[in-house]
Amino acid sequence: MIRNSSAKFILAILGAVVAAAMPAVAQSASGPDAASSSMVRVYDISKEIKVEGMIQKVVTDSASPLGTHVLVQTASGVVDAHLGSGASAKPSYLGIAEGQNVTLVGMMETFNDNPVLVTRLLTTSNRIFVLRNEHGIPVRGIPGRSTLASQTQTQKGGL
Repeated sequence: MIRNSSAKFILAILGAVVAAAMPAVAQSASGPDAASSSMVRVYDISKEIKVEGMIQKVVTDSASPLGTHVLVQTASGVVDAHLGSGASAKPSYLGIAEGQNVTLVGMMETFNDNPVLVTRLLTTSNRIFVLRNEHGIPVRGIPGRSTLASQTQTQKGGL
């Protein structure tokens, strides 16, 4: 009996600690800064724009939003375009470099008072990359694997 009451006491204390912590976690996740810290609040494909120009600079250490950016010189000025984060957004994987002409399709967003093109499609002279789907969700590629290799691979399973 003593063990049972000790276990109940410990569970009651743990429950109280969890219950006390929940409002603080919920408040920090739903505060006014929560929306500004997310990558894309709501991606609206009807607001997409097309940007054509030459890559002026490739930035891989940008803090807002985190990931690979290209600064593209267009006829109307320089556009900061976010390509994504992770291995599938690295310049070496995408085959992009300064001085290269590209076409970007995406939606403009503001991050830390700066306009950024959240890029969905990147077109180079010989390739088209789908970086995000039509809802703005990043599409992850598998660096080092060719498209042909992934198409010829058979799935195993079943009976």
